[in-house]
Amino acid sequence: MNFRIAMYKIERARELISEINLLQAESPAYTYCLETDTQKGQRATFAKKNQIDLDKLVIRCGDVFHNLRSALDQAYFESVTPHIPESSFGAIQFPFSKAESKLDSTIQSRLAHKVSDDFVEVIRQVKPYSGSGGNLLLNLIHEINIIDKHKLPIPVGDFTRISSEQLRAQIPDFPEGMVDCGFGCNGRDVVWNGRFFDVKLLGDIVPPTNTLFHKNLDVPVGLNFSFPNERYFEPVIETLNNMANEVERILNLMSEALPKKTKIL
Repeated sequence: MNFRIAMYKIERARELISEINLLQAESPAYTYCLETDTQKGQRATFAKKNQIDLDKLVIRCGDVFHNLRSALDQAYFESVTPHIPESSFGAIQFPFSKAESKLDSTIQSRLAHKVSDDFVEVIRQVKPYSGSGGNLLLNLIHEINIIDKHKLPIPVGDFTRISSEQLRAQIPDFPEGMVDCGFGCNGRDVVWNGRFFDVKLLGDIVPPTNTLFHKNLDVPVGLNFSFPNERYFEPVIETLNNMANEVERILNLMSEALPKKTKIL
């Protein structure tokens, strides 16, 4: 298969995505909880971040971005270096531009033109530039990989799928009539008074108290990437899979554009 090492990196990224999916299913990074204060006679629902589980996910997400970005660089290096002197190897990495207007100069500086006109056209077609019209997934891989060197990308909980009907099914005394309310945005989203609690259904006691209880609720809490500058708020697994697919697509296009004598096996 073409670009053998780069394809192994994509394969490793997909393995990590499977790990992330399994971790989220078995040990969710975010949960939604019921709090009961038997002394005050007060109940509340709230979002809970499970830091250890989140850390495990964050590290794997960073590794996915790194492997996908590295796959692009590896394939690009293999494509270009047969056509240039070794003294120019330091300039070789997949070309990303800050704007469409600067793409041609970036392609030139990364020496894509030394391969073939078809190869240059492929780079143009995949739109590796920021801003309007650019390839959003591709550029997120690039930008997040840079960020990951200093600060890991943090997935956030998506509580928009939680409805009052779901909560009432598990909390019979949850307030009625809350159809269009939002959850997960505050320390406590909904607070109400209640009495006559069944201790067996309160969940775990919160030390050092003996009157405060927390119970995880069985409601779906999604895991999303949030990049406000790009107005991006989409599920983590879907995003990572789409990124892996996009990188593989680009590698196939690059391979087809290589002169026959430099086909990478």
